[in-house]
Amino acid sequence: MTRKRQGRAGFFKGASLARHTQSLPVADPQTALAALKATVYEWDLASDALTWGPNAAAVLGLAPEALPHTGEAFSHLVEPDSGLSDRIRAASDPDAEFAYELRYALRFGSDTVTMVQDTGRLACDGKGRPLHARGLLRVDGTVDELLPSAIRLRSALLARLNGNIAEALRFSHSITLVVGRVEDEDGAPDLDLIAHHLRPVMRRRDALTALGTNRFALVLASCAAWDAMSAMKRLAGLASAQGISVHLGAASAPDHALEASDLLRYAEQALAATSDQETAVLYRAQRRSPTRASKTAADPLDMVHALNDRRVALALQPVVDAQTRKLVLAQAHTHLASESGEPGCIVGRVPVLKGANLPLLVDGRMLELAADHLARQPNTRVALSISPATLRDGEWLTMLAAHLGARPGIESRLLIQVPESVLKQPGATRGRLDAMKALGVGIVLSGYGAGYAALAQLKNFPIDLLKIDSAFIQVLGRSTDDRLFVRRLVDIAQHLGIATMADGVDQEQSAQRLVQWGVDYLQGPLIGGTDILPLPGLMPLKARTA
Repeated sequence: MTRKRQGRAGFFKGASLARHTQSLPVADPQTALAALKATVYEWDLASDALTWGPNAAAVLGLAPEALPHTGEAFSHLVEPDSGLSDRIRAASDPDAEFAYELRYALRFGSDTVTMVQDTGRLACDGKGRPLHARGLLRVDGTVDELLPSAIRLRSALLARLNGNIAEALRFSHSITLVVGRVEDEDGAPDLDLIAHHLRPVMRRRDALTALGTNRFALVLASCAAWDAMSAMKRLAGLASAQGISVHLGAASAPDHALEASDLLRYAEQALAATSDQETAVLYRAQRRSPTRASKTAADPLDMVHALNDRRVALALQPVVDAQTRKLVLAQAHTHLASESGEPGCIVGRVPVLKGANLPLLVDGRMLELAADHLARQPNTRVALSISPATLRDGEWLTMLAAHLGARPGIESRLLIQVPESVLKQPGATRGRLDAMKALGVGIVLSGYGAGYAALAQLKNFPIDLLKIDSAFIQVLGRSTDDRLFVRRLVDIAQHLGIATMADGVDQEQSAQRLVQWGVDYLQGPLIGGTDILPLPGLMPLKARTA
């Protein structure tokens, strides 16, 4: 402990931070997050990769292997018509972030539905296209008054479909599920009347049920996929004869699916594909092209070309003293200029390149730019984020030592920022963080609160600054539980003598709360956006008395 405190004191020079008071009992961060029933996630829209916090499976009540790891797989769990509501605070800058707040239901089985609150920020490129989302998913035990009936209807249908599919497999025949939407401009249609008109084409084992005010589902027993279109045309003809306009989508089992939830989803996808010209659509399985991923994901070769063309630039975002709002630090981001030299976009996650550690190449270039900037601006302090792959690479420490040795004196003004997820491998991580501290730089742990760090690890790791995850800052105004969780994170840091920074601050009310609780530094849209130009002189960072 003595060596660790001396390291912090050597980096954080200035006045004491004795203004803080400890008002809440100190708890382990993982325990506090479990009490919140929340988990963090990251979604890379380019590759559709979805990464969860370490407690996601426990929060959602799933086995770890059952967690969806793509945005598409997660969308399959979202319950349609579950009261999905959103509020997006748009920014005037197309290179800025968009905040979103969503509430919807997730279905994990025929009779297992969970309400969740989903809050986060969506980062965009210079043209306003979404690139990367980071958010907080919290289980909400309350259900809107209008939801139970819709959810019960779907649950009953899925239970019936499970039995129908099992019977079809046992007796080697097929069933078809038809989902219909009634196009009625005069108000909500009478589904009982529609059922009466459809009876002539229904057999004894067929079943019709409502799915909402203008939607219904019809299970056709002993109806194979090859006969589904004919059945839908007969249904549409009967409805049309009564002056009722319907759109129909269908899927069959076992031709298209063996699970009830899949069969219903495919039928609804077919319904969504209908149009004024094609009012009945049968689901057609989409074969994934082997080159699809390379077309949608960020091309790592583009990043290599950008490095070779020297188009990777340093973008800086201000970090201010929470009380005085004076600039104390600049957060470095990777800015990728276009081939014409015009401003491009901020790079979040660096794509993987087989056979080479591309994140190390990008982080190495950023280190070079940050070191040059610090050498030119003696009153500047920069926090440089590196990826877990860079931290694990044996070349990183050699690279860092070389740049610091070539520019004596900048080490006291450089902070290396690593994500909390690196604590999944505490043994190797501790050694590398100690080595960087020995070189004189400060250590920032970002994503604080995500659930990877235990109290024992925070006590023994050489961390100078804890950066509270933006996902938790955004929800400060939502409930007492959310505010209590963030306050506990601050109390833990104060107990350990580690400075704190709040990331993603976008509202003055949140900033005032954070100041009151004793957060040291603020970063986010409220403070200022990224700038590829050097920032002005900085106020001194402060040291906390252990």
